[in-house]
Amino acid sequence: MTLIVSATGAAAFLFSFLMLWAGLGAMGIRYALAVGLAYLVFLLLLRLWLSYTTSNESSTLSESLLDVADGLRLTPDVANTICDGGAIADAGGALSFDEFVFVLVAAAAVAAGFLVCLYVVWTAPALLAEVMVDGLVMSRILKRMNLRGGAYWASGALKRTWLPALLAVLFFGIAGFALQRVVPEADSIGPVIQSLLSRAG
Repeated sequence: MTLIVSATGAAAFLFSFLMLWAGLGAMGIRYALAVGLAYLVFLLLLRLWLSYTTSNESSTLSESLLDVADGLRLTPDVANTICDGGAIADAGGALSFDEFVFVLVAAAAVAAGFLVCLYVVWTAPALLAEVMVDGLVMSRILKRMNLRGGAYWASGALKRTWLPALLAVLFFGIAGFALQRVVPEADSIGPVIQSLLSRAG
């Protein structure tokens, strides 16, 4: 899960960089889109992990476990979220009241976004276990019953992760919007931090 979350964060930074390179200077929109696209990468990485686990299922699950699972009705249920990163420095008294409020809003939004990420990491063991149950055990049960399998892992993952993903999109979008209100000419977080530090100095 550490690798999955790290790769998701790296994807968010990459998407943000590519959109900036393409001319999208609005930080709020760009950050929100980058986190949304990174969420898709997160789901793709979960699928790749499940494929890797499935290819080694003989060493992961015993036949006795599958026999027990045959008699159960398992409810598809899975996963948890992503995130993007960012940092912001506190500003000094050189800021106007409105600018200071936007700095506080941005800092609170970034902190909330990181809390969402920490929640994902904290629940990672249960997340991966449920992905395995939904994707691996259910597919084996359906094969034994000669039924056509579906993407149970995906429906469960979406059910469990859409809200944290939406919150991450909102939080980082709000942070980008607030930071650009403080330094309107900035199109990334670096110039914003430099401007705040110069004002504080």
